[in-house]
Amino acid sequence: METASAASTQWADMETDCLMHVFARLDLEDLAVAAPLVCRGWRRAAADPSLWRALDLRRDHVARFMTWGALADAFERRYAVHRFSLAGFLRLCVARARGCAEDVALPPLLADPAGEIDHISLHCPRLRRLALPQLTAGDEARLPDLVPRWPLLEHLELEAKPSFSFPALAAQLALHCPGFASLKTSGAVKPEDVAALARSLPRLRSLCLDRSYLPKEHLLAILAGCRELREFSARSCVGFDDEDEEVLRCGARIQRFDVGGSKSKLVEDLGLLWIGGI
Repeated sequence: METASAASTQWADMETDCLMHVFARLDLEDLAVAAPLVCRGWRRAAADPSLWRALDLRRDHVARFMTWGALADAFERRYAVHRFSLAGFLRLCVARARGCAEDVALPPLLADPAGEIDHISLHCPRLRRLALPQLTAGDEARLPDLVPRWPLLEHLELEAKPSFSFPALAAQLALHCPGFASLKTSGAVKPEDVAALARSLPRLRSLCLDRSYLPKEHLLAILAGCRELREFSARSCVGFDDEDEEVLRCGARIQRFDVGGSKSKLVEDLGLLWIGGI
């Protein structure tokens, strides 16, 4: 009993900086519902904004954020939260970050993604990396208006490329995010998208267009327009062949150039579908 009590006291009296070093290895759910309830010292350490800079909610999101899951049960038992939701947990994480969040990745289970993205834009002004799930056309159209709120943004990941608002989005990134250097998305790459990349984002360092409809002429135009690329990936695309000599020659200057699995076959069939918005 005395040994256990002494050990408990030692943990409770540990310096906040030491606790934060340990807590940095915990998952967000442990920081939210476990560590804060041990003692005041742990609660103070777990609330430090530096531990909430990276908010990646995509990992195992289906299992983690179900209303009948362990996390929902923990919130109900420990905080008497009877209507647990992913959106609520996200807002808790954003609140704990106190404006210091630098990396946010959202899963596709949000009931109101537009509302949550708007909330992030207002409360995460220091955002450097943002990953978004597939959005409706209306939500995509709002993205360009939110970009000015993230002047430090460096990397943007869109599960699906905006069908019609991509040129406006690229223009806003160029105007308001001087450090922007990395884009990852997938979809039908249209002539206006190619022009937008060359016009607005010629200084991109990293571009990933895996699993896209990307005709060869569009690919070559992107490589010609974005001359500072250090990483380029267009794996499993339709529209060009991954062994095309001209494509490989143009990509030879790029340090990490990967077009594996891309084929020109079925362009007519798949292209018609993808240009239609799939």
